[in-house]
Amino acid sequence: MSCEFVVRAQQLCKHYEIYEQPYRRLLQMLWRGRRTYFHTFHALQDVSVEIKRGETLGIIGRNGAGKSTLLQLISGVLTPSSGSVEVNGRVAALLELGTGFNPEFTGRDNVAINAAILGLSSDEIAERSDAIYAFADIGDFIDQPVKTYSSGMYVRLAFAVAIHVSPDILIVDEALAVGDAFFQAKCTTRIKRMLDDGVTLLFTSHDIAAVKALCSNVLWLDHGKVRASGPTGEVSALYAQDWVAEANAAQGESALSEAASPKASNPAPADGQAGIHGDPISANVPRSGTGAARFTHVACETDAGRTDRIPAAWGSTINLRVRLAIAEPCRRLVVSYHIKDSRHQHLLGGHSARHPQLYGREWFPGDNVEVIFRQPVPLHAGHYSLTVLVASIGDVALYTDAVFLDWIDDAGLITVAARPVFPLSDLMEVDHEVEVVVAAAAPKTSRIGDSG
Repeated sequence: MSCEFVVRAQQLCKHYEIYEQPYRRLLQMLWRGRRTYFHTFHALQDVSVEIKRGETLGIIGRNGAGKSTLLQLISGVLTPSSGSVEVNGRVAALLELGTGFNPEFTGRDNVAINAAILGLSSDEIAERSDAIYAFADIGDFIDQPVKTYSSGMYVRLAFAVAIHVSPDILIVDEALAVGDAFFQAKCTTRIKRMLDDGVTLLFTSHDIAAVKALCSNVLWLDHGKVRASGPTGEVSALYAQDWVAEANAAQGESALSEAASPKASNPAPADGQAGIHGDPISANVPRSGTGAARFTHVACETDAGRTDRIPAAWGSTINLRVRLAIAEPCRRLVVSYHIKDSRHQHLLGGHSARHPQLYGREWFPGDNVEVIFRQPVPLHAGHYSLTVLVASIGDVALYTDAVFLDWIDDAGLITVAARPVFPLSDLMEVDHEVEVVVAAAAPKTSRIGDSG
């Protein structure tokens, strides 16, 4: 295998024989394959992937999609039913919680054993042990059997070992979801530092924001097959569209009917075209939703002009204008927007909530409506994209019954100019007040022998 690739999997398959009753396994052995007493579960089917040195690959998908199976095949925990996988470099894997730990041994003993399994010499283990204990930060529990540990303590110790063995490939399978918020942030910071040093990352999580923050490319698995692969932004957008479709389907026909207006008799006349602003949305733009209401125009402007042409200044106000065309009777409409960074993470947004002119009336085919959001700019210099969506929502507190009518990612571009004052905060800085209280200095006291 070329050293350019640290992982190369070709047509990987993993199958399991499922027996409904234990005695059927015995029958299968006695009949020596002449009869079949099991059904086959295909955990992974014909998955091929090549991961370059220093690449960060996120693996996403629903529960049971085959994400963990793929990582276990790459790390060598499982053997494939067919296909091949080649790995070039030292692998540190955080798979199932506590994998490789002996519950009867202390944390200190397990650190030594796991570090040795991962390839460290006794001298290297002794040299790095203190750093591992400090990063895990579990105090005196390091000398207690790990069977007494909480799930958070497990993952702290396992992660601390994994990052201190100088791996070429780091595999993380949902492990960080167990720790507290402080430890997750600590781990994310350390992972980013490792990535800067050229470590290859394979990361799976149901937290799409975490995948976007860490990974440059994404592999989407669905029922053991590759659904899509490519740059994070493109694949995560497709995944979001699929999520919207599933969310609408989960509401059922009754909820979709409830979202529609019961007074679908004579359509109201269309609103006039005067005052409707924005650029027409291309017919080819990826979108999802029922289509009962659809965005036709969107624009982001400041007093200086469009934000895709003239950068907005920090502290200025963006007028976000969207136009909706109603295709089917509907009601209880809520329009939302999200502003995302270059890693496609949502930074800020807003919605129309229970605005009476939008939420409190019935809408009919032929209606048009414009919604204008005025958003101050707290963002630092850079390029940001816009997501817009419209939904029919009865429960505006918890969104348990939301039916998405139209959802468009990357509907607009916002460019923000550099600030004359060097920003000390990350990504954004909201307007705020500062109060400084200076305590009075303590009076000087003279000492015996001092002059004056």
